[in-house]
Amino acid sequence: MAIGMSLIPKWTGAAGLEALEGLSPSYQAFYAFLGSSPWFPVAVICLFAGLAAWIVVLLVLSRRKTLALRRLREPAAPIVSVAVGKVHGQGARDYQQDSFGISDPSRLQSHGILAVVADGMGGLQHGDKISAAVVETILDGFLYSQGQGTPEQALLTLTQWAVQKVNGILGPGQYRSSGSTLAMGLIKDNVFSFVNIGDSRICLCRNGCLIQLTREHDFKQTLALQAVNGEIPLQDVYTDKRKDGLVSFLGMGPLEQLDLPAGPLALRPGDQLLLMSDGVYNALSDQELLKALGAGSNAPQALEAAILQKGYQNQDNYTAVILACEGGQSPRPRNPNRREAH
Repeated sequence: MAIGMSLIPKWTGAAGLEALEGLSPSYQAFYAFLGSSPWFPVAVICLFAGLAAWIVVLLVLSRRKTLALRRLREPAAPIVSVAVGKVHGQGARDYQQDSFGISDPSRLQSHGILAVVADGMGGLQHGDKISAAVVETILDGFLYSQGQGTPEQALLTLTQWAVQKVNGILGPGQYRSSGSTLAMGLIKDNVFSFVNIGDSRICLCRNGCLIQLTREHDFKQTLALQAVNGEIPLQDVYTDKRKDGLVSFLGMGPLEQLDLPAGPLALRPGDQLLLMSDGVYNALSDQELLKALGAGSNAPQALEAAILQKGYQNQDNYTAVILACEGGQSPRPRNPNRREAH
């Protein structure tokens, strides 16, 4: 006895009548029409063919999505060297209160490369000495911080040491009598981690776009939040005399705010990291910064030339460190004890 199954129902005979029992007359008439219609088999075949085609389309799209996700998860080309550029000028101020430091670039593969920019707060006492102490403490502690866990944990440890150093210099009764900002970035294992305190800034330049990675810890942010909540008029955000005052900086005692990324930023060859004091980004627009960074190895000279061309009579101290990520073959190792601090 052969057993088979038909995809086309036949609503005839006793079985068909039993199947139609219990249905309303309209449904019975409809199913009877289907069973007697010569187009019904064709319609069923077309339906199944359409479903099969749709399944194939879904499988193809799913395959393409899987391949795209796999490409995104694949590690980027390695960063084998970092070209360092730096700009450091006094501007129109009587004193240079900015400081910066860079670890030895030749230790990129073993320890990473660390860059620090610290802006001593103008108007407060000994801002130059405080910013210099911040940079020196961080560079001195860099190698010792390597065993502190993740790069973010190492940066937090360095930040804690710098805060303790500054607070120790000032003493409990002299908190806020002087202070410094801190912008610190670490390139290690093809990723970038950073910490920011105050109104210095860290940006990423990638594919002709400038992306600000940090925010300024100034009172303007507090005023903006109050304006959004309807507590003050919007114009007060720009006219309040307190707007440029910092709400978090090294030298205030316990820190109020600190910027730390949720996770490390994966880097690509061609990326440029820009760490700068407010004397740079207040003088130049994002487009002007991009134009200077586009000069490649001459970016530091282009950046300083753009600032000086403005000719601002009140030009602040300006400091920038440019970290340009490069692919290719690993460079020859240099003096392992080399570092820079200014």
